[in-house]
Amino acid sequence: MTTKDIDLDALRREIDEIDARILAAIVARTEVVRRVGAAKGGGPILRPGREAKVLRKVLDGADTDLPQPVIGRIWRELIAAYCRLQGKLEVAVCAPEKSVGYWDLARDHFGSATRMSLHKSASVVVRAVSEDDATVGILPLPHDGEADPWWRYMSGGVDNMPRIIGRLPFIDNPDARFEDLQAMVVGCLPFDQSGDDVSWLVVSTMEQISRRSLTDHLKAVDLAGTAITSFVEGGAGDAHLFEVDGYVTADDPRLAAFADRVGDNARVSAAGSYARPFLRS
Repeated sequence: MTTKDIDLDALRREIDEIDARILAAIVARTEVVRRVGAAKGGGPILRPGREAKVLRKVLDGADTDLPQPVIGRIWRELIAAYCRLQGKLEVAVCAPEKSVGYWDLARDHFGSATRMSLHKSASVVVRAVSEDDATVGILPLPHDGEADPWWRYMSGGVDNMPRIIGRLPFIDNPDARFEDLQAMVVGCLPFDQSGDDVSWLVVSTMEQISRRSLTDHLKAVDLAGTAITSFVEGGAGDAHLFEVDGYVTADDPRLAAFADRVGDNARVSAAGSYARPFLRS
């Protein structure tokens, strides 16, 4: 046996020892998660803001040659598995054009062992989430010209109405997919702040008001943002979707200030928030 063979054997034993420590750490982390679940005494199993904080901390501290998407995927698998230990986790995915890309986005984020269902219609996904047939839904990014845009249903103010709680991919990995897709995550659960968040607002108008004018009104009440898309409903008025920086809730006083500026011709609703996706270094 050569010195090289001996060195390789020693290194392989070291890898085996490290593997054992990794497994022991995962087991220990699992027990802590179980204690956290018991201490919570119920409540939502998903904490999108907390999950984003954990991932950012891990990725910022990952001093390794491994690509950040690999580290992120490992932690996402763990997070999803721990969520399933605490309760039901089922994901309804909308892929309107027979695209597997949305399924891949959902699988990457919510784990390889999570139950998922595929649907062609966004309205079916929204209904599945609102009726608790699915924990969360994955919906394509809005775009102009949609006949029945799903984001309008995020502004109803109903208890079981889904809200925006995430955006995918959280960690971009263009080398691992063949479609340049992004998606939104919706769910009937409160969003907890991550410290770096983005919110969506739905502005409904009784009469036509330009997006430029609405943008100016939002900026005037410290809600500077960008118009994403609009839906023109003819005689019933228009609906506009805006994206603004920060965490905005339904009782945010800036929304009332915006309504006062625009008058009875328009109302604004907070459609939800999401943690800003992680930018790779």
